[in-house]
Amino acid sequence: MKLLEGKTAIVTGGGTGIGFGCAQRLLEHGARVLICGRRDDVLRDAVGRLQERVSDGAVSMKVCDITEPDDVQEVVAEASAGQGLDIFVANAGSGYPAPILEAEPDTFRFCCELNILGTANCIRYAGQAMKKTGGSIVTISSVEGAAVAKWMSAYSTTKAALEMLTKCAAVELASFNIRVNCIQPGYVITEATEEFVPPELKARLVEKTPLARAGQPEEIGDGVIYLSSDMGKWVTGQVFGICGGLSVHVGEDFIELNRMMLGDEVMDACMGPMQ
Repeated sequence: MKLLEGKTAIVTGGGTGIGFGCAQRLLEHGARVLICGRRDDVLRDAVGRLQERVSDGAVSMKVCDITEPDDVQEVVAEASAGQGLDIFVANAGSGYPAPILEAEPDTFRFCCELNILGTANCIRYAGQAMKKTGGSIVTISSVEGAAVAKWMSAYSTTKAALEMLTKCAAVELASFNIRVNCIQPGYVITEATEEFVPPELKARLVEKTPLARAGQPEEIGDGVIYLSSDMGKWVTGQVFGICGGLSVHVGEDFIELNRMMLGDEVMDACMGPMQ
């Protein structure tokens, strides 16, 4: 069943990774999708791959730097011309590793401009386009927006700010029937994580994830479908962890105490195959 037939959507950072996965799911559910990003070649390749995966999908592209208000305004105007805008996925974002003792102002400036100001531009112009008919805006944060990311303070700080921005926008735009929600992905396999995340860190992230695996970009897209369809029509101002449980705070493991009190047989029967 296609849940978004006839809807129009924009996905920033739609050429790769989570943005690509969101665009794919939107197309599969019948939406017309415009993907945007900074690189023409990446977007063109993405359009081709999306058309292969969703042969009847209506997908287009436009080069856009979300930190430039005029760029975002042009993208929104192009996508909404004649048909209006129903869905905006503010996915584009990034981070930069740096210890606080060594972090240059540009490290924080880069993350602030992209993760906060860029997302604010997206909400502003998408909201203006949706004022008459309502719509859904979905921002993309990270589990690191709700927890300290050691040696990644600029990323963690600005993702936390993005989540507050989402909640502020949800309250202000509710009277226009514009819903604004946020997704917190966990460790998702993307081109960026494959290239830049060391193997030891990948293994540690999977080990900390209760469902014991990395996520796929399309699984974040599933969350976008829920939040953008009638299934989520009474949901706004929320931050959803789609992370395999990685965002759950886990305290001490009392397995030894339980074995002592209840015995190995009882406890072994309670342990799943992923434990």
